[in-house]
Amino acid sequence: MKTIDIVIHRLSMMIVLTIVSLGAFADNPIKRLLVGADGVLQSLYNKVDYDTAYISRSPGKIGIKAWGNVSGAKMRAIGNDMHGTLKTDNKTTMSLEFDYYDLALELALNPASLSGRNKDYELNFNFYTRRFVLDVSYQTAKTAKGDVTYKGKDISVDKGWLSTKSLNFDAYYIFNYRNFSYDAPFYQFYIQKKSAGSWLAGLSYQGGRISTTDDVPGNIPEMHFKAQHIGIGGGYAYNFVTGKYMPQSGGRKWLFHVSVVPNIILWSGNIIEVNGQEVNTSTKFPTVLLNGRVGMVYFLSPSRFIGMNGVVNRLIKRKRHTELKEDKWYFRIFYGIRF
Repeated sequence: MKTIDIVIHRLSMMIVLTIVSLGAFADNPIKRLLVGADGVLQSLYNKVDYDTAYISRSPGKIGIKAWGNVSGAKMRAIGNDMHGTLKTDNKTTMSLEFDYYDLALELALNPASLSGRNKDYELNFNFYTRRFVLDVSYQTAKTAKGDVTYKGKDISVDKGWLSTKSLNFDAYYIFNYRNFSYDAPFYQFYIQKKSAGSWLAGLSYQGGRISTTDDVPGNIPEMHFKAQHIGIGGGYAYNFVTGKYMPQSGGRKWLFHVSVVPNIILWSGNIIEVNGQEVNTSTKFPTVLLNGRVGMVYFLSPSRFIGMNGVVNRLIKRKRHTELKEDKWYFRIFYGIRF
């Protein structure tokens, strides 16, 4: 799987940098552009809109981080005439992240993609500010496999028979943004100096489609599945700090994070077709989309750290005789340094 992850912490940076660059080419453009951009980023990075007793900026303006990542997806469906479970291959990637003030670019590579054995693709975009968090991920895969029973007939689904595409969108508003840093356990642009938590308001979208490919055997029915869900919810996040005090940064050696945001689906659009015939998929209210995160960071020094974090998204839809569960998750470990 080929993966690109982009993290932008302040969209206003892009606007300001564009204005700076327009005037930079009048005289010594490259030098003026670099100096102007660095000054703008430094000013925004050092802006204090938080309680310094609880939060501080990480030292240095440049960061490098090495990641190891594992992710996967699974779907389980039960209907009147069919039930089945499909699962994509777990994807293991190695990635390298480059940080400059609040900007981060991460490039990842799955070794299996080099040999052509895995052509799955994933694109992630993350936008973090003090008050808002936005996570967007898009994935295409042809490694889904599993077992399906349709009208009493058992079907073993092999890799390459199905093409799957998914899009996830999660946005949160952080109420206690002056004392709590959502960024600290995930990207380390901030240091959480004292334990704190915050209520979160959330908006989520989850959509996807699964279709049979040209590689499916002739005795297997042609299937198309499309689902979209929009929900709103609320939850809570907490950063717990403990361990030895580090006077250089004012933080502690350990940082632990946990957050849970349940969403109630307000609108959904589902279509399932088998051999051109639509299958009834109506479900009973409520449909729930549950987003959960965990994280841990250990500071070897104020500028060197190791850690892990994980995310789980689960969609649960039920009716009297039907049920649909969709799970997507990833787990990451990292080592980073700032200077």
